[in-house]
Amino acid sequence: MMKWLLVIDGGATKTACAVVHAETGVMEYSASTKGSNYQAIGMEAATVILHELLAKVEIFLQKYPCSQIAVATFALAGIDSPKDKEIVTAIVQNALSATQLSIATLIIENDAEATLLGVTAGQAGALLIAGTGAIAYAYDGQQIVRAGGWGHRAGDEGSGYWLGQEVVRAIFKMEDGRGETTILKEAVYHSLAIQNVTELAEWLFQPSYTNAQLAKMGAFVAQAVEQQDACAIQISQQAAHELALLAKAVLTKIGYQNGLFPLYCNGGAIKYNPLILKTFTNILAVTHPQISISLCEQQPIDYLIERTKRAFDC
Repeated sequence: MMKWLLVIDGGATKTACAVVHAETGVMEYSASTKGSNYQAIGMEAATVILHELLAKVEIFLQKYPCSQIAVATFALAGIDSPKDKEIVTAIVQNALSATQLSIATLIIENDAEATLLGVTAGQAGALLIAGTGAIAYAYDGQQIVRAGGWGHRAGDEGSGYWLGQEVVRAIFKMEDGRGETTILKEAVYHSLAIQNVTELAEWLFQPSYTNAQLAKMGAFVAQAVEQQDACAIQISQQAAHELALLAKAVLTKIGYQNGLFPLYCNGGAIKYNPLILKTFTNILAVTHPQISISLCEQQPIDYLIERTKRAFDC
């Protein structure tokens, strides 16, 4: 019987899927679609998205009769409590029930927590993610602790969504005469194909609006920094301070005292804005000089594949 590994990485912006040959470790199939965080889109929509991906996996595996998925890892955003785990488990089970996939071992876990264990190869370390949202995890070899990730309504400072909010706020203030002039306005207006601030306000409250759409506005900040836009520079520096607070919080929770300890950073907000990364690194260097900071070089799903391989080997 041919055995496979299935990995689903479901975030707020994108859901990626990979099918890996269990024996060779070679990825034979991959696909991606929109975000599947049920907290953002609802249980029904999340179920549909996962089912669509699984249906494609089923079609792929039809080419290999007598196949079995030895380990399936569903690393999904939105698992922040035992209740969330129950809800997401039900979503996954419902999506799977509409297929004929044979799975020996099923793993359902928080996407960031799974990525942490993947990037550290199961060793002690910390992971800060500043993507659509912002969250940090740390692992000391025995326990995992978390800071942040409380959602866009009350948290996620320094995230792509937060950056998008700050961009829009800056534009409103500029148009009102309450804030400084910024080239962020032209970038946003061009992106949305709008002409004025009233249309921007209407866009924010249109039925099709999503958090991911606003998070994409954060990408304009790095571009404006390159052009020495004062507003974009201020937003970037504030984001770095917020992310530094997040990193310090999770290090305190894990009981870090001193000594070498790796901190990995991932997510577009910090990976693609050099000023945020530089400021963040400088802040931590003052208070935690022995923390080694590095960007994740691979895609999150690559780390999840490695974690799934280890589960198969065990």
